[in-house]
Amino acid sequence: MTPRSSGPHAENRKPAPVANWSKLSRADYVQIHQHGEVIATGRIDMLAADGSVLWLHLAGGNERALFLQSDGLRIYRSHRSAAN
Repeated sequence: MTPRSSGPHAENRKPAPVANWSKLSRADYVQIHQHGEVIATGRIDMLAADGSVLWLHLAGGNERALFLQSDGLRIYRSHRSAAN
């Protein structure tokens, strides 16, 4: 087991996108990117078993949005909790 770096550059590392959406889980807080821009943030509400589709509770409101992996979107997990 290798220790995680906690040095001054640890927080500057950009996380890798989650390529296989089926590895995500309900209640993960994520950012969705399209063409390098953040288009949505929020908590995963529903996720297809094959990871092809997810519903996201959008941050800052009670709205939900549907996202398709086939649209070429990138998803990044966030350390922010859904309560924030």
